[in-house]
Amino acid sequence: MKNRRFGFLFRLVAAAIAAMLFVGTFSVTNAEAASRIPANCRFVRWGSSDFSSFDIRWNPVKDCDGYQTCLSLTNGTKAQYSSFNYDVVGARFKLPARDHVYMIKVRSFLWLAGGKVYSSWSNLAFITPSPVSIKVGIVSATAKHPEARLKWNTIYGSDGYNIFVTTNPHGTWRWNQSTAAKATANSAVISKYSGGRLKLYTRYYFKIVTRRRRNGVFCTVPMPSNSYYSGWFNFYK
Repeated sequence: MKNRRFGFLFRLVAAAIAAMLFVGTFSVTNAEAASRIPANCRFVRWGSSDFSSFDIRWNPVKDCDGYQTCLSLTNGTKAQYSSFNYDVVGARFKLPARDHVYMIKVRSFLWLAGGKVYSSWSNLAFITPSPVSIKVGIVSATAKHPEARLKWNTIYGSDGYNIFVTTNPHGTWRWNQSTAAKATANSAVISKYSGGRLKLYTRYYFKIVTRRRRNGVFCTVPMPSNSYYSGWFNFYK
């Protein structure tokens, strides 16, 4: 009788241990429980005034082993992946091409017995450069109403462009016009400034800002600095 009772207790304890091991194994291999999604993936600044590099940051994830980023075109193609240690929550990236809008996202991971276990991807941060190849033509420098024609390289994946003009790049920039909402609408004629006609012997600075529309709304696109300008023009007889 004692042997039977001992055998029963032994089997009961063994079954309990096996159940605990099964539950423990299931919980640590579940990707959602293993690693959390990094929050607030965001563009921080341009690394240079020619839009060739940029900085992003994201909120840290407690107790993860590292992060992976994915930089791609807005349609998801040409993806480039980078990995970072757990104590890195931001990085500078080189823009693969300055004539495209890109997007970037990040996820965290844990090293487990079976390998890396990733979280889901974060929100998307968009990288929207402005044109850097610009031609300025004077429509008429001696006419009563002088005008300047601008033409620039296409930023694929964009939704047109905004043009701002000022006589002092460290002062107030004034919106001048928007092009059609398509990437190939890459030319404009400047004929007015601040509601009045352009003047002779005055230097006008301009910046061309790429437009980006998401969910039907035009989003703010950052510049390298407030005083950044794409070029300038003036008129002489």
